[in-house]
Amino acid sequence: MVLKNYYTALSEEILATAKSDGDSSALRRQLFYILPSKLENSLDCDDLRKTFWINIYHAFYLIISKETLDNTFIYEAKRIKIARSILSLNDIEHGILRKLKYKMGFGYLTNPFYSDFIKACAVQELDYRIHFALGSIYLEKTTVDYYDSTIIETQLIQTTNNFIQSETKFDSKLKLIRTSRFLFSYFRDFGGMRSVKQLLQTSLKKDIKGYRLQFKSTKKKDKSKVIAFPLATKSDFKKIQY
Repeated sequence: MVLKNYYTALSEEILATAKSDGDSSALRRQLFYILPSKLENSLDCDDLRKTFWINIYHAFYLIISKETLDNTFIYEAKRIKIARSILSLNDIEHGILRKLKYKMGFGYLTNPFYSDFIKACAVQELDYRIHFALGSIYLEKTTVDYYDSTIIETQLIQTTNNFIQSETKFDSKLKLIRTSRFLFSYFRDFGGMRSVKQLLQTSLKKDIKGYRLQFKSTKKKDKSKVIAFPLATKSDFKKIQY
């Protein structure tokens, strides 16, 4: 019998408690008093890191969002106490799960000013599917009760496909596809705009050659705003300097 990682199991328990609107204060105290070195050494591969941090992100998204309707505050509030460090959801998303990236910059820019703790906890390889896991949380459309390191690869594939299929709309007459804005906002995380198009085509099992992309907000309070952006070529990106 393989023993479950203590910290990923703790993240599952905190998430389950947050979902049931229970009292997670004792579990959160355990989080705060973890020794940083023990957490880093125990989460010694990206599957464990992604499992722990996505579950923690989801739990604290639920906890903080019950306290405020201000989306900016939800993501920026330093309310997450782990291993004697205090983090925000943005720290977890962009620092740990996006491998030390700035929130802005299309995924090109690395932020050297993150704390040593965040740097030590960050994933080794950026996984673009993180965006769909967190996007499902934003929209309250997650189909995963909690992430499990033994099956996280399958879970992330399914989450990605479910998200794309539910959030992407076609207009065959206009040759237009409307999909989530973060595929544009972080397109370098996906390998560039050509890779975004290939991802959509693979997940949707549909030939989208010749279609333009239109990106809509995934924010619950800002669903009406869209920006139009045609399928890009290499020459288009030469105009963007980083």
